[in-house]
Amino acid sequence: MISRFRAVAVFSMALFAVSSVACSSAATATQPPETAAPTPTMQPADTVMPTLDSSPTARPTVAATGIDSVFIQLIDPLDEPQFYCVDVPGSGTGVRLNGPLQAHTCKPIVTAEDELFAFNHPGGGQIFMEAYGLCVEAADPFAGSTVLLEECSDSPDQRFTLEGGIIKLDGGGQADLCLAIASGAGIPTGGPSHLRRDLTLENCATVEQSLSQWITGIFDY
Repeated sequence: MISRFRAVAVFSMALFAVSSVACSSAATATQPPETAAPTPTMQPADTVMPTLDSSPTARPTVAATGIDSVFIQLIDPLDEPQFYCVDVPGSGTGVRLNGPLQAHTCKPIVTAEDELFAFNHPGGGQIFMEAYGLCVEAADPFAGSTVLLEECSDSPDQRFTLEGGIIKLDGGGQADLCLAIASGAGIPTGGPSHLRRDLTLENCATVEQSLSQWITGIFDY
């Protein structure tokens, strides 16, 4: 009886050992081989990516020449929603440089060469129009006189001051003469909103402020 029990025990232990070896072999056979992780490729530290210069090419402007040119605009629009600016009569090939300056509907900056002036250039008190290389000058130093474009000179009739929005003749002759536009309605000159008025020197004490107060600068009309 004991011999039979020993035989069964020995057989069971042998069977358990064979099963263990088989399972271990199966596990080893189904386990995938280890895969080595790829080594990252490093970009050399001294590699510099090219850069593009996207800066726009600047167009030549009046300021680029060293001359600070501006509009001379009446502060009160009166009957012109686009405002009045000091202007040369005519335009393009039809410009009338010998005619008196006028007040005209202000123009867009791209077409406003004949409405841009520089103060205190080329000398103190002068009002210079770079487009034609001429200076503003009083036709006469008296009330009611017009202003024109003339060769820049030492004439006292080319000396003006701008203070508090008032442009005053600073030369000899009658005192306290201010640049003003004519009263009344603007005269149509073509287009849906193109008006003009005469431009003269008037007595500062009696002329209406709405006709003689100016602002200078570059404006987007």
